[in-house]
Amino acid sequence: MRKVRGTASSRVTGSHDAEVTRWASARLRYVDNLKVILIAAIIVGHAVSGYGELDWWAYADQRETTLSPVTQAIVLAVGGPFAMLLIPVLFLVAGLMTPPSLARKHPGPYVRDRLLRLGIVFAVYVLVLLPLTMYVLEHWIGTDTGSYWSSYFGAEKTLDTGTLWFVGDLLLFTLAYTGWTVARRRLATRSAVHEITARQLALVSVVVAVTTFLVRLVFPFNSENRYLDLNFYQWPACIAIFAVGIVASRADWLTAVPDRLRRISGVVTLVALAAFGGFVLVGVSESGIGEEAWTGGWDWSAMMFPVIESPLVVFGPIWLLGLAQRRLARQVPWIRPPVIRACFGAFVLQQVVLVLLAIALRPVPLPAELKALAVATGGVILCFALAWLLITRIPGLSRVL
Repeated sequence: MRKVRGTASSRVTGSHDAEVTRWASARLRYVDNLKVILIAAIIVGHAVSGYGELDWWAYADQRETTLSPVTQAIVLAVGGPFAMLLIPVLFLVAGLMTPPSLARKHPGPYVRDRLLRLGIVFAVYVLVLLPLTMYVLEHWIGTDTGSYWSSYFGAEKTLDTGTLWFVGDLLLFTLAYTGWTVARRRLATRSAVHEITARQLALVSVVVAVTTFLVRLVFPFNSENRYLDLNFYQWPACIAIFAVGIVASRADWLTAVPDRLRRISGVVTLVALAAFGGFVLVGVSESGIGEEAWTGGWDWSAMMFPVIESPLVVFGPIWLLGLAQRRLARQVPWIRPPVIRACFGAFVLQQVVLVLLAIALRPVPLPAELKALAVATGGVILCFALAWLLITRIPGLSRVL
């Protein structure tokens, strides 16, 4: 009897593995490798942020130990600039893939697919998964004594989107693009394919810098918005790089970024990274970590931040995309089809996994640096492993994760 059950299970597992292998073989390898690396880096960054003084991660308010000032300064100066690149790269890739996907599926099926894949996940996460996670953190570990409803769904409460603000924004951007495309078809207008130049990207950076400064007069950096938190303070950059991806898809950037533009983007990115690191160090030395003068307002630091940030988030994703096309278009030993398939699920589950890991480590007498390392390492492994288990064990879940 055992042998029969084991054989059946092996057939099911083997069939699923074969399906995933076929799924992965039809995709761009460098894109999948890049996504895995980006999402793993995002998970690591959030894990480390949980032990810092800046309130940029859910666990930071309830942390039992804190990274040393030197560690925080190094993380901010070195890791901070690169962290600013991660989500814009995902928006650029999404922009590149949106037009061909829309053309292949047509507007109606495409919208239904986006609502299923992005909308349902976003709604379940914001309304169920994240509030439950925060309830555990803030009521069992923290000092919040309010009821579950009043704490997260009261009249004066903002629906927190956590890490899935990216998913909510991407859904809105893709639906807006679909509507615009349908309107253009009705107007029977067509546009020629034009190469994107470095001068045009520089102009985009200027526009992004100005609009970001103006937006942050109303929505400061890292602030929450009333009703639904969708990181409005990042919208100018996110919309711009998504739009660059839309336009560049017609020039086949998904296959190869023009080499000259890649090199120029690399130079601009490195200069912006150095400027960003210097800006952070100056801010830390003059004002101390936690100073919010640069997040928005009529202040020199609030003006300089978008000026440095904008070329970083416009040119940086293009450089990283070109670099990935040259370096990641191969089989990476630790990035297998199951890891690729679990990528989106790992991104969705990261806040839950990281918070629970940090809670589990609270009683352990370790310095914050070691705890951050443990949560980061364990978080990456558990997020991908749990996502894969959910996809393969729960019927129908693979359609949305």
